[in-house]
Amino acid sequence: MNEFARIRKAHRDGMGIRAMARQFDHSPKTIRKALADPEPAPYTLKQPRSAPKLGPFHAVIEQILRDGEQAPPKQRRTAMQIYRRLCEPEHGYTGGYDQVRRYVGQRCEAARQTFIPLAHDPGRRLEADFGHIYVDYPDGRRQVPVLLTT
Repeated sequence: MNEFARIRKAHRDGMGIRAMARQFDHSPKTIRKALADPEPAPYTLKQPRSAPKLGPFHAVIEQILRDGEQAPPKQRRTAMQIYRRLCEPEHGYTGGYDQVRRYVGQRCEAARQTFIPLAHDPGRRLEADFGHIYVDYPDGRRQVPVLLTT
């Protein structure tokens, strides 16, 4: 947008199209477009996007990933290996790699544990936290330091 304004200002000051093309590092065709339109044209799709083709293959991908959970880390399948396996004549997948990569990434992220549960035997662990609480005394409310232990 800012580039379009500079091109129009340079044209108003008398600069030629070829000189502007060299100065702004654009083709003369782009310079003419900038002079014809006050704002850049928004991007529009030339052809509608095709529907995702991955749907029927979810079960196959899930099975491959389940088989890999028991395998050693070096032998687990990557998204590219899963994609290549789906493209074999056995499965006949005709979609793109990105769909497979996104699905595998979402599935692995959902399966990842994000916390470590704290389950200890009684008397084996102590957690402590310091803080402040307000206590109402007969002579008024006061802030008191407190130690909480679990």
